[in-house]
Amino acid sequence: MHRTRFSNRVFLAALGILAAALPRVGTAQAPEPWRTVRQNDHVWLALTYDQPVSKRWAVLGDVQWRRTDGLDNPQQFMFRNTLTYKVSDGLRLGGGVNYGASAPYGELPSARPSRDRQLFLLAQLNQRPGKWDLMHRYRYEHRWLSDVITDDDGDRSLGPSRYQQRARYLLRAAYPIPGVRFQNRDVTAVVQNDVFVGISHTDRGVALDQNRFSFGTGIPLSATKRLDVLWLQQWVAHPARRASENNGTIWVLLNHIGRAR
Repeated sequence: MHRTRFSNRVFLAALGILAAALPRVGTAQAPEPWRTVRQNDHVWLALTYDQPVSKRWAVLGDVQWRRTDGLDNPQQFMFRNTLTYKVSDGLRLGGGVNYGASAPYGELPSARPSRDRQLFLLAQLNQRPGKWDLMHRYRYEHRWLSDVITDDDGDRSLGPSRYQQRARYLLRAAYPIPGVRFQNRDVTAVVQNDVFVGISHTDRGVALDQNRFSFGTGIPLSATKRLDVLWLQQWVAHPARRASENNGTIWVLLNHIGRAR
């Protein structure tokens, strides 16, 4: 009898605990749905250069000034330099450095400005099937990212570095527009896509971080200068916020090519 009463009390106590827990279980929220933020007011200005220093060696690089809200607010400043070696006609290998200074921007701003310092390896393959001009560019990046921290006195310093790795693949295609010439040279239609794949040592593993699809026109200014005016659609993932950016960008590049490939 005593054992039965004890069992009943334990059973009733368990029911009470379960009843108290049920409201919390029933109101538990599902994960926040993934959302997309669309921003179409970015402007990127760039200077690129491809300058041979010998028969096989060349310096390849770019400087980019990226703004949001038209040209009103900063997004990023970037400077990249690569030393390349011509292995054969159309194939170059190289390595380089990159420095990027990013500011919080848009509807998904980062908590602080940041700095991105990189060492990377590069392989570039150029092909000319018929009138097409194709470029395949592969880049493997080692990145050290740091937040810019401002103390109570207004002094700025860099926080601890976060090491990341990233792989990129760019495919660029250009084709002369029939009947359209400038400075007695062909104006080209340009389309390209640049895929960014983050490589992490956490549970996220390998994941698509960003994609840049762009199209526009290449206008020859001289034998060594070309102006590209492109519309860029940039997709950027923010997994921690369950959100992504879809940014429309006007991208203007002044290209210097020291010698024909």
